[in-house]
Amino acid sequence: MFQVSMISDEDILKLKDLPIWFTHAKTDPVVVPDDFVVPTYERLAKVNPNAHFTYWDKVLDHTGTQKNADGTPFEYIGHWSWIPMLNDECVLDYDGKPVMTDGKETPILEWMAAQKKA
Repeated sequence: MFQVSMISDEDILKLKDLPIWFTHAKTDPVVVPDDFVVPTYERLAKVNPNAHFTYWDKVLDHTGTQKNADGTPFEYIGHWSWIPMLNDECVLDYDGKPVMTDGKETPILEWMAAQKKA
């Protein structure tokens, strides 16, 4: 991921036909979302109707395998937003609404499987 100031309008236009789904957490201490993914997605979404972005408040274990002593879900560091992605938990877009494919709510792995090379 590049800092948004390093991404030209021409670079954004090169991605206008590429299906892309970002996943990131607000608590990421490594790649600060407001400096990288948020402005990049906002620019890309203006030209690419098939750009999506699941933006987690924090990264929690929803599988039940990792819990705190009190039984609540364990919180991973925010940089690990790939965990809910690989658990197929990405379903909401940046606006908080479900990503839809052919009128049906579509989680990220199903969405990926439906993509075709342009």
